Amino acid sequence: MVESIEKIVKFVSPSDLQDRKGKYFLYLVTSKNLFEKFIGSNNPFTISFVDKDGVVLLTMGVRKDPVISEGMVIGKAFGKTAVGIALEKAETSEVKGHKHSDPIFNEWSCAASPVLNKKGNLAGIISVSAISKDYPKFALEITSIIASAVQNEVNLKDLLQETEFSRRYIEIITEGSKDGVIVLDKNANVLYINSIGASILRVNKDKVVSKNVTEIVDFTPVILNVFKTRKGYVDREFIIESPSRGTLHFIKTAVVLRDVDGNFAGVVDFFREIERVRKFVTSYIGAEAHFTFEDIIGKDLKIKESIRLAKLASHSNSSVLLTGETGTGKEMFAQAIHFESLRSSEPFVALNCGAIPRDLAESEFFGYEPGAFTDADKNGRPGKFELANGGTLFLDEVEELPIALQVKLLRVLEDKVITRVGGTKSLKVDVRIISTSNKKLESLVESGAFRGDLFYRLNVIQIPIPPLRERKDDILMLVPHFIGKFNKEFGKNVSGYDASFIESLLNYDFPGNVRELQNIVERAVNIADSEVLAQEHISHLILESIKEEKPLNSTFEELKKDYIEKILSECNYNISFAAKEIGISRPTLYKLIKLYNINKLN
Repeated sequence: MVESIEKIVKFVSPSDLQDRKGKYFLYLVTSKNLFEKFIGSNNPFTISFVDKDGVVLLTMGVRKDPVISEGMVIGKAFGKTAVGIALEKAETSEVKGHKHSDPIFNEWSCAASPVLNKKGNLAGIISVSAISKDYPKFALEITSIIASAVQNEVNLKDLLQETEFSRRYIEIITEGSKDGVIVLDKNANVLYINSIGASILRVNKDKVVSKNVTEIVDFTPVILNVFKTRKGYVDREFIIESPSRGTLHFIKTAVVLRDVDGNFAGVVDFFREIERVRKFVTSYIGAEAHFTFEDIIGKDLKIKESIRLAKLASHSNSSVLLTGETGTGKEMFAQAIHFESLRSSEPFVALNCGAIPRDLAESEFFGYEPGAFTDADKNGRPGKFELANGGTLFLDEVEELPIALQVKLLRVLEDKVITRVGGTKSLKVDVRIISTSNKKLESLVESGAFRGDLFYRLNVIQIPIPPLRERKDDILMLVPHFIGKFNKEFGKNVSGYDASFIESLLNYDFPGNVRELQNIVERAVNIADSEVLAQEHISHLILESIKEEKPLNSTFEELKKDYIEKILSECNYNISFAAKEIGISRPTLYKLIKLYNINKLN
């Protein structure tokens, strides 16, 4: 049924909805308070306020009503409905089940009563709707009572009258808001400011009431433009210079208020500090570190040294340069460093320098102002430095940066200030840089392809990540890890591998490193028709690339024995610790020790 409704329903734009809510501000505040008295925990119906044009401005109910939602226009396309009749005739109406003219509403029943303004003209509709089996017996009476109460209360006091009555209702809906909220009358005098707004503006909320908005801040309030244009806006970004506080960065929404006759009555200004918005957005889009040092698998001395250096780097704010071939896990190291650092609660923003179109590179890094270039977002956009402010900016393949951008990046690292493309205002940023390169930057510096001064800025702590071919013993740990990962992901039950499978891997050079090994195991688990992976599950392209004349340095059994001896030695021959490290039970380890004739003396 919902799909059928979607074919006939129309919605007003978000800005139009905001304007309408501003116009009906007092109606909605009053209705909300009354709705809450009728909506109990066990009442499965929806109560709504619909304006005189048929636009739904407020809905409340325990059960989500697919028929009525905010912003929806209830028009002639709905056929015979209680709301439609009430809008047309300005009288109470009720339509149940099959009495609806459109069969898609036959499961529903609804009642509606008109709300009149002080001149006796239709202002809006109060409606109650529910699935017919849950429809309340006294629905018509409920709508009539609420409509009468809303009508009497709104007509008694409107928003222009500064009374305890209006302030109390404004406070009810704004004190719980995460935004700062300030309500201004038609002369820009403060009628009300909530606690968060007072905190952001650093004012006493009780002492600013009745003062003009220009008197409570030391900068020109941008909200004054709304008093000139009489048009609101939604989620606009503003950078404001304050003599006492420096640069202020806000996301703001302005709602124009009108009295019951449609005359301009004032403005409600919603504002939030940009840093709070940035943290929410970066968290929402996944701009945070997920990997820790515990996720980096390996016992080889080279990888352990890389981990040791990375852990030391995590306690510093200095720039880190991770070097190594593609697929060695450089981003995993970067995330682990961030995760262990004092910036762990702040954003981790990644940017692949090799994937950015050259003509857009600067705007990706530093953002841009509205109209900065053709096809630019009309509201502008923050760059990666702004999104990462307070946290870590991860620059992958930093060697791909154009020389012109290298100069600007160096300046930002030195001054800790950015300017958006097309803008003139400077923004302070606090960002730690972790970069990667799979090429020798020193050679690029010598050839002039990379600036030496930027290289020295990025290369404060260099951490080399070894290729997989230089730590092949770790394959014996990585393969079981990936098998477990893909068993869970694909619902498979692969228990292990045979000698042909592991010997093929040990004899392969892995130009794609750990990432390639993961892909090989993923493919094998996908196509395996048994519980044991074998050589036949490896791509023939890989098998063909292994030179037949290249002998294994040792047999699989010898490698297995060496690996067990290595773990036992590292665990000081503590069987419990060693078994846990290898990922097997103590009895199994004892059997292997006996099988391979391993002892401490050897």
